[in-house]
Amino acid sequence: MFDESKEMGPLGSANLWRSLFPLARNWRVIGITYVLWVAFLVYGLWASHRIGSGWWWASAVSAPLTHITAFAWLAPLPWILTRRLRAPWKFILGFTLSAFSCEAIAALLPIIDAWFLARAGVRFSLGKVLEIYISLVGPAMMIVGGLVAARAYSEERREASEAEAQIAKNRLLQGQVHPHVLFNALNGLAELIHKDAKAAERAVRHLSDLLRRILRASEHMRLPLREERKIVADFLALEAIRLGTRLRVVWEWDEGLDEIELPPLLLQPLVENAIKHGIAPSIPGGELVIRARAQDGAVFLEVWNSGMPFRETEGRNGIGVKNLRSRLALHFGSEATLSVGPSGEGTLACIRLEAIQVECGHETTEGPGRR
Repeated sequence: MFDESKEMGPLGSANLWRSLFPLARNWRVIGITYVLWVAFLVYGLWASHRIGSGWWWASAVSAPLTHITAFAWLAPLPWILTRRLRAPWKFILGFTLSAFSCEAIAALLPIIDAWFLARAGVRFSLGKVLEIYISLVGPAMMIVGGLVAARAYSEERREASEAEAQIAKNRLLQGQVHPHVLFNALNGLAELIHKDAKAAERAVRHLSDLLRRILRASEHMRLPLREERKIVADFLALEAIRLGTRLRVVWEWDEGLDEIELPPLLLQPLVENAIKHGIAPSIPGGELVIRARAQDGAVFLEVWNSGMPFRETEGRNGIGVKNLRSRLALHFGSEATLSVGPSGEGTLACIRLEAIQVECGHETTEGPGRR
């Protein structure tokens, strides 16, 4: 069995960093703010003719850094660390931790600045500065931290809802394949019952194996490519009983790609379309070439058939093709394409997955059907 949670990805260091420090995604804005703040202080030093002092330079660089760190990174932490607790403890503990930590940080900030300024020869009352920071800066940090944490929690819930919606949509699209396969297989069985009872019995067994694999695949967002090959092989075994020698299957499959995890049931609809619209209507039948290959860092899944000539309406408007395009867009966006069209003396359906990087011992340039 395969863990579907891998589709959402493990909680790595990057996700943990973003969870604890939600403003990390706005690092460019924070960086620009820091640079502008330093530039403003340097301009003040230049205007007051203090630009030659090294301690003034150190103060101009450190003061924005400590204040931005306090407000952007440290202030939200108490609220974020307690957000998994139940109400009202979430608010009570978050408020308490925030009050203590923000006041402590607010008292520490002027001490750091005072250390540089004292060496630059500036005289001031540290007690009064501490009083201002504790009474104003500390509460301001609490408010800012609470707002940042609340926004981060809201975005986290929105992203979780969107992820659940995507999973539900994928389930719906994936589930539409099951009855479609079943109905087509039952129609084929109806023909076999009158022609060959033994063949019909074998077909029922193959259909049982096929549906078992499809149902197992539907429980996962992604499966190794080798599972897709097994589903297609079961489907072809079922079709071979009905079509006999009219169906000639050729596998050109790079086994080095078997461990790549993809959404299930990508190839089966293309194989079914090739048989339904290409080989089955043709009196002599035809050749069916199924290929999985890697080239230039992309993965190609291709189905070529030499049956009836390609018709545009079948390539673009079929339910199976529309469903497959929707699923590819849902999983990969613009990083996956599906093309169906004439190729050589037959029809080629090709899925190109650009986002998947693979290491392959060899690359092939000749397409199926001797293009």
